[in-house]
Amino acid sequence: MEHSIEKLERRVAELIKLAESMNRDNEVLRNDQRMLRQEFKALQEKNKIARGRVEQIVARLRSLET
Repeated sequence: MEHSIEKLERRVAELIKLAESMNRDNEVLRNDQRMLRQEFKALQEKNKIARGRVEQIVARLRSLET
């Protein structure tokens, strides 16, 4: 009986360590995800600006054709 209680205590301690490790990993992943979302939004904005410039250039080229 004593042996099984000690074994259970060790297992619970291992599970606590594992849960703590997983919580830290999850926090790192959440931070990474947050940064990637910000980067994605910035790239979308740059793409929008570049698309506008290309459209302006195309419009000028078309006006030169006529």
